[in-house]
Amino acid sequence: MRVIRGTSPLLVFLFLGTAVFLFGRWQDQAEAEGRVVSVSEDQIAAIRQRWVAQWGREPTPRELRGLIDDAVREEILYREARHLALDRNDPIVRRRLAQKLTFMLEDNADVPAPAAEDVETHFAVHADRYRVPRRTTFRHVFLGDDGRTDPAADAVDLLDEARRGRDGAWRDLGDPFILLREYADRSDQEIAELFGGRFAAALSDVAVGRWHGPVRSAHGTHLVLVMGRTEPRTPDFDDVRLRVADDLLAIRRRAQNQAAIQAVRERYEVRLPVAGDSDPGGG
Repeated sequence: MRVIRGTSPLLVFLFLGTAVFLFGRWQDQAEAEGRVVSVSEDQIAAIRQRWVAQWGREPTPRELRGLIDDAVREEILYREARHLALDRNDPIVRRRLAQKLTFMLEDNADVPAPAAEDVETHFAVHADRYRVPRRTTFRHVFLGDDGRTDPAADAVDLLDEARRGRDGAWRDLGDPFILLREYADRSDQEIAELFGGRFAAALSDVAVGRWHGPVRSAHGTHLVLVMGRTEPRTPDFDDVRLRVADDLLAIRRRAQNQAAIQAVRERYEVRLPVAGDSDPGGG
């Protein structure tokens, strides 16, 4: 060790020893403070409020103590996990933290309500988004493929009977069906989800008030009776004004959130491998 001219080696040794001792004391104190779990009155109140929201009543003293113990246990395990660096290189933890920051940015986004003229303009430009779909009310008679040589021919044989039958007699025709036999005010999309697109398309062309068939679906063969139909239409602006305003506000909020995330991203330098660097066959 090089000793400063005019300084006693003993003094230098004592100085260094004191410095090491004080650093150790500071390190021990910092570590000890990290092992103190403080539960505030506000935290206890929040724990109690969550219980009341879930169960609709105040927790008993024993239940509250258990809830506090659970919160302390979670905090201790969280600190130990961080001490062991378990939060590093864990894709689930990374994704969760990224989501929390995203939610925080969204909560901090102060987007004013759109002006009335902006809402009306948005509706004029995107009127197709608010178009009311066609809705159909119909009954059907089902003929399954199992046990039938020609379900379509069987449907034709039943068609006249369905047309001649008294009201309600149609329910006795055909085979049992796992879903409903009658549907009211269903959109083409809803019908397609239940019976398949082929059935929905055919149903849209069936005349109202008369049994028709055979019509194929994802389930089998059907006779259908369309009892009512409302054609697609664009609603009046006043009927959807609030919905349009909410949509426009959501669009602007998403744009502001993306801008906030981009501002954070711009604080970082992103380095990617040059093309060919990771190619083991590259020269």
